[in-house]
Amino acid sequence: MEKIITYDEENDILAIHKGFNKDEKFDGCIDVGDIILDLSTKGNIRGIEFLNATEILADYKITKEALSNLKKADFLAKGTKHGITIRIKFLINKKEIPALISMPIQN
Repeated sequence: MEKIITYDEENDILAIHKGFNKDEKFDGCIDVGDIILDLSTKGNIRGIEFLNATEILADYKITKEALSNLKKADFLAKGTKHGITIRIKFLINKKEIPALISMPIQN
């Protein structure tokens, strides 16, 4: 399972995908504004896409230039009673930058 990290500077779209385990496949996605979460048949969040990424990550001072130099990123997404919390670690120019994003999910 290969992790894929892409950044489209022109459209400011960042995608981080962990790939799927052998016993799971893509099952759909959850759209939360400018964040799209890819779900597996096991109910796991396996990928995240950030539309307007620099706007979403502005609190962490992550710029288009920084995302263009992104070497590594990983995330842990966890469902809560009221939504989803995503913890992300970016490795940009040999510096680790943690980010925390909480999203309410409405039924």
